[in-house]
Amino acid sequence: MSKQITSRVVRPILSTTNKEARRGVIALYRDFYKELDWTCRSHVVDTPIKVARQRLKEEFLKHKHVTDIRVIDLLVIKGRMQLEEFHNMWAQGYTFYSYFDTTDTQIRKTAKKDQKFLEKFYESSD
Repeated sequence: MSKQITSRVVRPILSTTNKEARRGVIALYRDFYKELDWTCRSHVVDTPIKVARQRLKEEFLKHKHVTDIRVIDLLVIKGRMQLEEFHNMWAQGYTFYSYFDTTDTQIRKTAKKDQKFLEKFYESSD
């Protein structure tokens, strides 16, 4: 018996080319950048706008390695929904503030949580 190799054609979500997907990401970044000042003031976040913009850039660069057009489109759609929630004040304050909360307490909690996980892992392997 011979195996047939079939290729599956996948329908695009928003973009059909990398150039279109890139354009959508840049448009989303620009919209977030413009909206960020008003959003920080309306959600009463005591983070300077410079720090907020740097954090926005970090969030976008976190997905820099994604190359699949469909995944990029889904991330853009999620970003648009998040932007709309922030603009219309549908998102709670803690949702917005969670992007900027990198205090020493949070870092210590994360480190302690990781330590506990590793301790449990080492104990179970004995």
